[in-house]
Amino acid sequence: MLGALLGLTIVVLLVHDIPLASYLKSVENDRIITSLERDGFVLVGSAHEAVEEPNKTNRADLDRVLNNYRAKNKAVVIVTNNSGIVVASTDTSIAVGEDFSTRLEISKALSGKVATGRRFSNTLNYQLLYIAVPMIKGKTIYGSVRITFPATVVDSIVNSRLRGLAIVAGLTLLLAIIIALLLATSITRRLDKLRKVTEEFATGNHEVRADNESGASEIRSLGASFNNMADQLTNLINVQRSFAGDASHQLRTPLTALQLRLEHASELIESDPAAATTRLDAALVETQRLRDIVEGLLVLSRAESQAIVTPTSIEVSQIVQERLTRWEALAAESNVKLLAASTSYSQILAIPGVVEQVIDNYIDNALHVCPPGSTITLSVVTADGHTTIHVTDDGPGLPELDLVRAFNRFWRGQSDIHGSGLGLAIVERLVQACGGTAELKNVAPHGIDAQATFKNA
Repeated sequence: MLGALLGLTIVVLLVHDIPLASYLKSVENDRIITSLERDGFVLVGSAHEAVEEPNKTNRADLDRVLNNYRAKNKAVVIVTNNSGIVVASTDTSIAVGEDFSTRLEISKALSGKVATGRRFSNTLNYQLLYIAVPMIKGKTIYGSVRITFPATVVDSIVNSRLRGLAIVAGLTLLLAIIIALLLATSITRRLDKLRKVTEEFATGNHEVRADNESGASEIRSLGASFNNMADQLTNLINVQRSFAGDASHQLRTPLTALQLRLEHASELIESDPAAATTRLDAALVETQRLRDIVEGLLVLSRAESQAIVTPTSIEVSQIVQERLTRWEALAAESNVKLLAASTSYSQILAIPGVVEQVIDNYIDNALHVCPPGSTITLSVVTADGHTTIHVTDDGPGLPELDLVRAFNRFWRGQSDIHGSGLGLAIVERLVQACGGTAELKNVAPHGIDAQATFKNA
């Protein structure tokens, strides 16, 4: 992250400062040239009389002006007449009377034009920046004034300006580093905390949770997602632990009974075959009970896995009629009548197959407790965006405490001697997977109203 932020800053600085440096260099060169041109015209005014009237006084005045300029600006100044002959110079190596008419800048100035530029001096053996200004009065050209600077001097002035720009760029980069460090540290610190929480959760501390109250919105969202995942995993682990404990407890009893009966039967096979047969029959009963418990556990496991399935729109009244038809014959064998009180058209949100399993479990439980000649009533009631399926029987009902406990795994009523105790637990888990609720209520004067409530589609 730090590298990315610094890389972006450097790219921005390069894109911004390289053209700016080139522009500043050009501007600074133009400024120096303009300044020299101005100085040249000023010196032309001072040298005019000395060239036009070359007497001792005028020459002395011109030498004084040129030497003052040389002392202030470190430039070399020469003054020529209209033939290109040097009449004054600030450089002792250039003698008065020397012919400079062959110099391009002097030749151009004597033609009436201002000459500026750079060239290599063979005499001095370095680059020169020059400005040559014609000395004109009316239409007559009397001479020229040339000012030269070593190009290195001019370049040093330009470079000093560019160094200022480089310092600003360096300070900008330093500030970007500080800001990037603060930003990267702030983000990575919270990510590091989340990593530590994740590692601690993975080691078995399922109570630890991430901080989702501080930091950037993305970090808070990530922390909240982790906490939701941790809550679901913790709940799943607790359910599995409870499930494993209950299963081992419930399976231990029939397995022990089965073992004892088989041991006794083996002892009596030779001495008392009839008694051995009785114990083998009892062992078969325990085997059937064990099989029912295992099948119930498998169904419950599948019911819990259905929590990740998305509910779909299902028409419930047709399912109620189908289940009523399917159970009528079995109910008639027990001399119990099945009725449909109200099965109005209703679209609910449910996982396919859930409604059938819920109704089947409720009717099966009701048939176990209903006395002969009684009635089991199925009805569907829609209100406030929900649809409730009711299976009401004429049985003895349950104590208020057992109405809630009935949905616990392996809970069985006193009259239930053959059940696995998993039917209602399966019902509750299936209905919850659909986003609904399951409930048992006593009805007057006696009986149970088993309810399953689903959201309307």
